Amino acid sequence: MSSEIHIRPARPADRSAVTQLFRRAYPPLLAPDYDPGVLRAALPLITTAQPALLDCGTYFVAEDAAGRVVGAGGWTDVSPARGVGAERQGHVRHVATDPGRLRQGVARRLVETSLASAREFGMERLHCMSTRTAQSFYHAMGFKPVGEIELTLAPGVYFPAVQMQRGL
Repeated sequence: MSSEIHIRPARPADRSAVTQLFRRAYPPLLAPDYDPGVLRAALPLITTAQPALLDCGTYFVAEDAAGRVVGAGGWTDVSPARGVGAERQGHVRHVATDPGRLRQGVARRLVETSLASAREFGMERLHCMSTRTAQSFYHAMGFKPVGEIELTLAPGVYFPAVQMQRGL
């Protein structure tokens, strides 16, 4: 099935489609691993596509044969938690797969595209703030856990995550 998927750089015009993807994906996929109260506070903040990511050139969308966005994700040299990171170190950003396309290679292809892109830009290491849900996926992609963290999404809104990293 993944051969029916086309990966391309995201663009600002993808904002609605990527937001719809996040809203389809995150609520059901995160529910088994997070307290409902945490999700009630976090989901409104994490289910909207970020314009800066869509325009950065290193964030990608996966489209099916009909042109529907079924996955998104990429990397930047800006950390989602603390701003600009160390030299030659990038950060995996906002990866999601449509729940109907899980285990079909969509996320794998997005992360492989991101790894190749990061190498082309001279990055030597990628960091990832993984959800609890995606930790085993990132481990299978070569990322190693560094430790559990709590991301501050907004004043008083905290989201448990697992900090991971891998060399390139």
